[in-house]
Amino acid sequence: MFWKTLVFSLIIGSLSLLYSMEDFNTTQDTNSSDSSNKITFLYIDSDTCEFCRRLDEMLNAPKPAELLEKYFIVRRELLNEDLELPDGLPLPYGTPTVYFLDNKEQAIMEPMRGEKTEEELLYFLNEAIRENQKTISKKEEKSKTIWQKLFNK
Repeated sequence: MFWKTLVFSLIIGSLSLLYSMEDFNTTQDTNSSDSSNKITFLYIDSDTCEFCRRLDEMLNAPKPAELLEKYFIVRRELLNEDLELPDGLPLPYGTPTVYFLDNKEQAIMEPMRGEKTEEELLYFLNEAIRENQKTISKKEEKSKTIWQKLFNK
């Protein structure tokens, strides 16, 4: 009888610990900065690129500007011999080229190259947001504890 009680107590204690760790992890995730889930909008530019200036104007239009502020971290780099891209990114064919990167500097979709209309720009921005959400959902699913998976939390 003693052994049954001891084993039962250990199981209950372990489950309590798992449940309290789940609360700790949830609290940590909630308090983490939103910028960790933002997409890096890596904009490869050139001083002499007229298409880049047109893209600049479109980026400042109300709809694209709102999406950029809410979901992206904009980083601008000049295309020159000192350009250092994150590992695994293809070299730009010219300017403008925009890479959409996750928080580990991995491409989440194909780069946007060349001149675009505002409608095309919005398509790329929304597609990047969608792809990033898929990536975040996959990471969250992988990080769930057994306890969370069993009880769909």
